[in-house]
Amino acid sequence: MESLGFYLEAALAEPERAFLAEVRAFLAANLDPALRAAVDEERMFFGDHDRSNAWFRCLQESRWHVAHWPEVHGGLGWSPLRNYLWLYEQGLRGAPLLRPFGINYVGPTIMRFGTEAQKAGLLPSIVRHDEHWCQGFSEPGAGSDLANVATFAERRGDVYVVNGSKIWTTDAQYADRMFCLVRTRRERTKDALTFLLLDMRAPGVSLQPIRLLAGDHELNQVFFDNVEVLPEQILGEEGGGWQVSKFLLEIERGAFVFGGRLRRRLALLIERARDMRAPARFWDDVAQIDLDLRAYEATELRLGHLGGGGPVAANIIKIEWTEIGQRIDALGLTLGGRDGLYPRTSGRKLYDDLGELTVPGWLASYFNNRATTIYGGTNEIQRNLVFRSLASRR
Repeated sequence: MESLGFYLEAALAEPERAFLAEVRAFLAANLDPALRAAVDEERMFFGDHDRSNAWFRCLQESRWHVAHWPEVHGGLGWSPLRNYLWLYEQGLRGAPLLRPFGINYVGPTIMRFGTEAQKAGLLPSIVRHDEHWCQGFSEPGAGSDLANVATFAERRGDVYVVNGSKIWTTDAQYADRMFCLVRTRRERTKDALTFLLLDMRAPGVSLQPIRLLAGDHELNQVFFDNVEVLPEQILGEEGGGWQVSKFLLEIERGAFVFGGRLRRRLALLIERARDMRAPARFWDDVAQIDLDLRAYEATELRLGHLGGGGPVAANIIKIEWTEIGQRIDALGLTLGGRDGLYPRTSGRKLYDDLGELTVPGWLASYFNNRATTIYGGTNEIQRNLVFRSLASRR
């Protein structure tokens, strides 16, 4: 597997080179080969929940799972560059992707907008990984158009009563808490939106699994039937949910480091192609993806982790990693040809004799990762935001 990148390591200052060596030694000592091999075969964007939890437990003693957090909140206060090196190397070496909803999404958002009581009550449990979170933004009638959410929280005396539903909710089946955007006034304006921290075990919360095209269960629809929420479960102020959500969405779109994971995915495809003696045209496509991936790696580092991109950086990063990932998946399918569309174990059936899906890994990954260009706001919306930002500077 390739080292860090084609240009970066030689350009690092000595302290960062020493840190990178420490990261590589840590991964070599702690990343179990069987776990790494299982991650290489994962079919879903966020991967397997149990493997992610196993990696969490491995990192907890060192606190490297929250190393990017300030020390006052239990982290190590790493610089953006060190955090980039750590995340890139994890991806390149095949470590599981840690669930981002607590440590990357709502944790930093609570630090920014939360009361001291909310910080003291919620952040330690995220560090300990005692509670799992999910994200309640999209609804059946409000996907990328979050200003149109209809789930309503009505104030009744000392509580808010929530009714409505959220959809495409990743990991809701495991979650103890949800951070969600709801409407607290009937007006269709952004200042009628409020950001809630909701208990998934509260009476009136239920969910319906959503099976992906390849049969995997990652998503859910969540229903709220007269769910009571206390005022202290509001993050920020009532009516201030849009600003809180914008802050969190910028993290969601730009905080990931996917260069290493994409690089590993491409390397695994190349290894497979060599075994199959792929034709020349295939290698032309590999070369083009490799060039685009190198450009992405430079952009990811420059905009996301060295600064200089402003809010629009998250939009650019999100567009590029999702589309490169889909291209790698599509190229993996072309390598197998017609035979790659069918399971080896059941002839040309997508279901075995017991009715279980037997979609092979590359095809399942292709199916499941079609959604990455929709997550966090469609890529069409990301391009609109980039255009508006550039146009405003003229």
